[in-house]
Amino acid sequence: MNRVSLAIKGLVDKGFFHLLSANFVIGFLAFGSQILVAKFLAPEEIGRIKTMQSYIAVATILAGFGFNTAVLKLCSERRPDGEKGFILTKNIVYTTVPCAVVLLVIAAAALLGWTSPDPQINRWIVVFMLMLPGAVYTALLISYIQARKRIHQMAYAQTIVRVAGAVFLVGATYAFGFPGFVYTSVIISAAAVIPLLGLVKRDLANTTPVTEPFRKSFYFAKWSTANNTIGTIASFLDIFLLNFMITDRVEFGYYGIATIFVVGLNSVTTTVQNIAMPYFSEKSNDESEFRRVLRKYQKQLILLAGGVTLASIIIVPLFIEIVYGDSYSNAGVYFRILAVKYFFWSCSVLYGVAIWGMGRMKYIFYYLVVSFAFSTTLLYFMIKYMGITGAAIAQAVSYAFLFVLVYFTARFVLNKHFSELADGSETQEAGH
Repeated sequence: MNRVSLAIKGLVDKGFFHLLSANFVIGFLAFGSQILVAKFLAPEEIGRIKTMQSYIAVATILAGFGFNTAVLKLCSERRPDGEKGFILTKNIVYTTVPCAVVLLVIAAAALLGWTSPDPQINRWIVVFMLMLPGAVYTALLISYIQARKRIHQMAYAQTIVRVAGAVFLVGATYAFGFPGFVYTSVIISAAAVIPLLGLVKRDLANTTPVTEPFRKSFYFAKWSTANNTIGTIASFLDIFLLNFMITDRVEFGYYGIATIFVVGLNSVTTTVQNIAMPYFSEKSNDESEFRRVLRKYQKQLILLAGGVTLASIIIVPLFIEIVYGDSYSNAGVYFRILAVKYFFWSCSVLYGVAIWGMGRMKYIFYYLVVSFAFSTTLLYFMIKYMGITGAAIAQAVSYAFLFVLVYFTARFVLNKHFSELADGSETQEAGH
């Protein structure tokens, strides 16, 4: 009991429960606001919103060009505070170029009618894309605050903004319909940056120059962009394929409901991941400590994910039937299968963080490419022969494969990384 008490105290001190509650609040508000907004819009308008949101999800990665990951990695290392502030300042400047380019590309594509055969999407995405700078700089500032381990402050700031934003979004959509949703989304995106700037203003004012900041940042940025682009497409791969291959839109809707609850489970593991990243980066030159921390927290995360998975398999299907009715029972069936996917994904997360913490970004890209190819092939054939149930099973199998792949990749990278350190021949690609 004493060890459990100490473990819980450690989580509290690191901000785990603050960030977890913030993630749950934000996730709940996103889900709740989507349900309410759908009541005020026509079905075709919801389809337009989903299409534009898909574009923005990919565009945000390209516009940010991974400089948020560079900030997270470099500013979580042991270096003077002034250097961390300098790195943040420079990366804010670097981000403006890809962000501007992506905005111009989207605008040109919309004007040429390439974003969709629906002229309304081509018209409104030119407005909707203006939420891109806010999304990009929010991600950049959050990465810096996370690297500095100011988890409590970040959790409070994000919760306040998202609560106000959700109320504002629902109210504006109710009053003004589709245009209200689009314009409000842009305003909320910009407003989210303001409290975060308040948290880092002292860091931006007190900086100490670092040699070759662009080269160091660009190494992590380019691999992060590649990794996150593949990861984002992979995370929506089942939805993309089902959208084209399944004609039963009602059953497809049940599957969509199941995925919403899986996103809720992801909040637990993502919180652990966000808190762990700076610590693995900080200990990347200490082999015994690095391996000890990895073994310890990997065991704890497996137990946590296992408990969450088992509890959700029992609770969520019952919740779906009580809240939505018996006709939605298939959503519970799909959820039970997708919960297995969640478990295997959770088991692989810390190994990926460990590889990232050692600065070996290209190996993350390698295993993501292999996993993506396997997942795409399996999903296609499972959907073709088993329909939506096949998609859920394919997701569970794909993430079991990912776990095995990440585990062996992490073992290889750990041995390589610390062997090079021991030999004094460290030539990490980041150029430290």
